[in-house]
Amino acid sequence: MDQVLSTKDSWYIEWAWVGGYSSLSTLVFIFNILIFFSVGKNKFLHYSFHYVIVALSLRNLLRVILTLCLVFLAKLIQTPWLFKATFLIPANKSTDGLDLTQSASMSLTCEVLSVWDHILMTTLMFYLAGSSLYMFCRHPNPSISDPSETTLKLYGIVPVKERSWVSPLLLLLPPLLAVFLCLPIPILHETHSMTALPGGSVCNLHESLKFNTYQSSVAILGFLLPAAIVISLMIGLSIRRCISCSGGTCVSSFCKEEMSLALLTLPYLAAYLAMYLPLLDHYLQKLDLPQTGLQPYITPEIARAVEMVLGLLLPVVVYSVLPGYSRFSSEPDASDLRRSKKESYNQAVTAPDSTRLSQESLELALVTRNGYTS
Repeated sequence: MDQVLSTKDSWYIEWAWVGGYSSLSTLVFIFNILIFFSVGKNKFLHYSFHYVIVALSLRNLLRVILTLCLVFLAKLIQTPWLFKATFLIPANKSTDGLDLTQSASMSLTCEVLSVWDHILMTTLMFYLAGSSLYMFCRHPNPSISDPSETTLKLYGIVPVKERSWVSPLLLLLPPLLAVFLCLPIPILHETHSMTALPGGSVCNLHESLKFNTYQSSVAILGFLLPAAIVISLMIGLSIRRCISCSGGTCVSSFCKEEMSLALLTLPYLAAYLAMYLPLLDHYLQKLDLPQTGLQPYITPEIARAVEMVLGLLLPVVVYSVLPGYSRFSSEPDASDLRRSKKESYNQAVTAPDSTRLSQESLELALVTRNGYTS
């Protein structure tokens, strides 16, 4: 069983973790909030994929708040009188001899934290799976619009247009599925342990309750299934991109969005796999297979800290791969502009032939009419 943090680590190690979390959370907040302004200022980013990016940045902010709550709770448990003053346990309930790290000691708090933790983890995977399916179903490149549109006259290209139901479906369905997946927590009181500091595990359970059917279901439905969908569709998108490049048009804003999805997905798959290492080793042992042997090195607090660091991955990817985010103005992607100019040039090259044919038809009509009049 995990010991209280102060009995396992010295004070400077504790506060090094706390200071690291504080600095990291500040950076995550600043750069993820910046994404809201980037999307809001550029109307060429006003479609489903970038709305999902905004939703993921909001999810990163909530994830940071959850991790800070776990850090605060782990430190608060060390002082039971102060913990009791926060009303996390009933005022008439004595804390003498009570193990506050156990889920049974503060069942309501652990249920709220468990729901929050599972929803934020599974929502990310559902958003990635939904975005990959959305990309696979749309055209490989932005379509060329009607030249009479005002925006096209100004920029040479128009913003992406979609059906009205696509964005609400892509934004609302993933969190709704995550909420449904987490319903057994308040109904059946299926909590799980969480660790944000060395030796600071909270909401602990008995060893026989840690790896139950519900936790396995969350891992399968909330992680493995979306991961399999994303990986399969990423392979399909790569094949389609190769076919599109062989046909002439290769790099476009859609191509960069597919690349950004891959750059987001792969690190999160590794981080989530690290968080599910205890569950993986448990079932490997039950199958009489060799365990991974990584748990002594990738501890739960390290896995959660790495997952919090990945809150900076989204801003790094979108600001380095998608140029529209760094402009803070309504300007299209340069790749789409080049593609639009190329299409216009191809149309201009074929235009003289059609004009010459029309002129010959007009002259033939005039000759025929003059022949009749004479």
